[in-house]
Amino acid sequence: MSKQGEQTRLVGIFSMPGEGLVVELGVDGGTALFDRQGLQFRILQRKREGLDTTTEENALLQMNSYAPVFDAW
Repeated sequence: MSKQGEQTRLVGIFSMPGEGLVVELGVDGGTALFDRQGLQFRILQRKREGLDTTTEENALLQMNSYAPVFDAW
């Protein structure tokens, strides 16, 4: 699933109807969407594998900082 040389980048954070906030991560030429729970799972999985989680953790922090704004709508 995860590769040692995998480069991860934050593409964006979006509010999707029916889903809430989702994060789009770019991974080695492709992209994937994660909700909060999926992002937390990815962080735990990568940590277990000894891989870097800096991008995912920063994305989660940003997602959490945006959540109160969207919850108020």
